[in-house]
Amino acid sequence: MENLKSNIDHYMELKGIKMYSHLLVDIAHELGIKGQEAYKFADKEKSNFSKMLKGERPLKYDFIIPLEKIFGISLARLLYEDAYKLPVEKENVPFNKGFRYYAYLDNPKLYKDEFDMLLANDGKSILTQTDEFGKTFLDYVVEYHSINGVRYLHDEYGIKLKWYHNQFEFRKDKGTTWIHFENCIEFARLVASMNNVELFNDIYDSYNMFFINGHYATEDCIFCQGEYLEIMLDNDDLFSSIFEIKPYELKLGNIGRRKKQVDYITYRSINPIINNCLRYALKHLNKYKHRAIDILKFGINHNRRIASEIIFSDCYICNELGGLKNFRDEDYYNIVIFVDIEVNDDEVRSLINQLREFNKLR
Repeated sequence: MENLKSNIDHYMELKGIKMYSHLLVDIAHELGIKGQEAYKFADKEKSNFSKMLKGERPLKYDFIIPLEKIFGISLARLLYEDAYKLPVEKENVPFNKGFRYYAYLDNPKLYKDEFDMLLANDGKSILTQTDEFGKTFLDYVVEYHSINGVRYLHDEYGIKLKWYHNQFEFRKDKGTTWIHFENCIEFARLVASMNNVELFNDIYDSYNMFFINGHYATEDCIFCQGEYLEIMLDNDDLFSSIFEIKPYELKLGNIGRRKKQVDYITYRSINPIINNCLRYALKHLNKYKHRAIDILKFGINHNRRIASEIIFSDCYICNELGGLKNFRDEDYYNIVIFVDIEVNDDEVRSLINQLREFNKLR
């Protein structure tokens, strides 16, 4: 809270506010407390406010909005001067209670009771809005490490990364909202820190990328980016999940005259980014050799099993993700482990040589 005290002192000087008691009176006015009651409020809160500035108790959330309005800055700037590289003006910026308030408090009850109402206001989603600093609710979720905000968006709005635009999709009832969010990696780090593998893989759904797009991923796709792959490789639980052979139900769309019947197809597969993880680990053996060895040892047995189940001459690896396709009936079959880069490590090369190889489509 050292930053909070020094910043409040700075902005008090900027605004010509001489004493904390004067600031507390201004806070009272913003809270709708008038006349002598405002001075009584200031006298009552003076001790608590002093403890907040010393870090002996948390900043009272009732003070957040008034302080932002009085100083004309965001809470992030109030806590950390360099939060945004924008000049501080003496005049108050246009203010709206907005989403940073909820991200900072990260209170599940407030999300349910108040934030949900904001999302429905005028039929427009607050998720698509930006504040005076050009920040969205997701920016503040990342900035304030709002894990309850992540859970809320997942449970209530089904937040999911749509890999082909690196955008997020939110669904509630029958509506769908899209938002372009450039901080996907930092958000992924936050979600990973929650140690909930199922939630992480549901938001960052690489199976959707693989099965929707003909088993192909572009280079700018987040699932091909080194920073994202490091998240997978650095987290033991996330890394273990890439080996699981699990069913994935793909919705094909509505059919029938009234479009009430939905057709599905179910695939069973290991995680489609496993070869991207292997490729990255092999390129950075000084850090991820142990991960590369784990994937290769798995791949030796996995490829052998797949080879025993197919007519070998009819199947080809059709892309850089290791998608194996049967071109006799044009059907997707599975994902196999393969290596397409040179490695100068005897132990690793020995494992690579034991991998059952498949024909590659050229």
